[in-house]
Parts: sequence; structure tokens; C-alpha cells
Amino acid sequence: MSYAHIIGYPLNRPRSVTLWKKFFKKNKIKCKMTAKEVRSKNLRLVLKEFKNDRDFVASAVTMPYKQKVTKYFDFGDKISKFSNSINLIVKVNSRKIIGYNTDVLGAIETVKKLKKKNIMIFGLGGTGKAILKVFSKIYRSSKFIVVSSRNHKEFSNKKNIKQKSSILDRDLIKIDLFINCSPLGSNLKKEFLNKSPLSSKQILLLKKNVNIFDLIYKPLNTKLSKICKKHKRRYINGIKMNTFQADKALSIIKKSVQFN
Repeated sequence: MSYAHIIGYPLNRPRSVTLWKKFFKKNKIKCKMTAKEVRSKNLRLVLKEFKNDRDFVASAVTMPYKQKVTKYFDFGDKISKFSNSINLIVKVNSRKIIGYNTDVLGAIETVKKLKKKNIMIFGLGGTGKAILKVFSKIYRSSKFIVVSSRNHKEFSNKKNIKQKSSILDRDLIKIDLFINCSPLGSNLKKEFLNKSPLSSKQILLLKKNVNIFDLIYKPLNTKLSKICKKHKRRYINGIKMNTFQADKALSIIKKSVQFN
């Protein structure tokens, strides 16, 4: 039997397990899908085991390894290379594993019909950085304000990107699209659950027609979603992005893998 996994640390009932199992069952593919919590010190060994395991076919990759795994694998397409981040690895033959970033494809799909002249991205972890790298390439006429506690030198010389350490009121007034790439509001940790990247006061500074795209999909009703509902600002959670990226990942696997 073939095996597929999702790796990360910590893992809290990842949605990919259910989606991948349904796909394998629907397509009558004999492949077992499991969640594997991997400590950072064991990452290299686990990836080596995947390469040597004749029954391994693919793995989703989640926090905190989306950038760390890039040094072990080639990229499968231009978007993934632009992102310099991997959330899917696929064993295309007995000796080679290829990496992809379907997260970014899901983000592109989510915002494709939205106004994007002025974009604010809150949080530059693995996914946030990947989205910024790709969006700044494909939406060249857009202006980006990035809010992160750290200064990221790779973006310092980009004319259309401004880095800030906190959200400023004068910036919020201009924003067409706000993207939360931080874990605030998620159930990854208890201390995140009752937090929001934007306060009620800040929400009121945003345009009436602003779009707030929150990558979080667990729980569905975050503090941010409740604030947006209260003040009638459009809120989009991460379900569409997560579903699209999973469908794309499974499509890549189906085309690339020879199942045992």
C-alpha cells in the first residue's frame, strides 16, 4: 500500500487528512493518509526516510517547515519557486521528490476578483512571506504595506513594498484588501483564540468596501470575523483557500505519482 502524510509541529487535526482520504477513496486509490508530528531536530531524517521509502508518495507540509524544506527539494513550477516556500512534496520517481506551493495558488484564487490597489499583509511567517513574494510579482501595480515585528531585508529595496512594525491609522484608511497571515484568532494555541489583528476601532477606519481575507479557517468564527460582522465589513476566511490548495495538491499527486 502507498502512504501519504502531513508533517508539521504541532498538528491539530489538520483538514488535509480528511480531504486527502476522501480523494483517495473516491478515485479508488489504495493510499493511507496520516498526520505526522515532526520535531525540528528530526526533520532531515524524516525527509530522508520519505525518499528511501518505496511506498511513500506525497506529503503536505505545514508550519513551521514550509521554508525549511526548500533546501532539500527542487521546485515543481514557477509560482512555487517565486514563493521560495513548499507546502507539498511529491515523489515523482524512485529517486526524486519535487516541492510545490499550492497555498499561494489558493490565495490567488481567493482574491482574484477583489480590488487590490492597496494591500496590507499582517504577519510574515512562512505563508505570509510566500504570498507577498508572489503577489508583488503578479500584481505589480499594487502597493503593499507589510506589518511584521521583524524587518525583512529581502523586501527593503522593493519600491511597491513598505514594511511597518505596527498598524498605523493613516495606512488603514487607504487599504482595499487586508490579509491576515498571522495565527491570531486560530486554535493553534489557546492564547491565539481570543485575539485579532484588528480592533473594532481600526476596523471602523477601513473603507466600507474593503475586503478582509483571513487565512484562518479553524475556528470559523474568529474574533476578527465577529468584529467585521458587527461593523459590516466583508470578511473572507481561509476555507476557500485551503480547499482550493488541497484540490490542486491532489491533482498534482494524481498526475505525478505511480501508486503501488
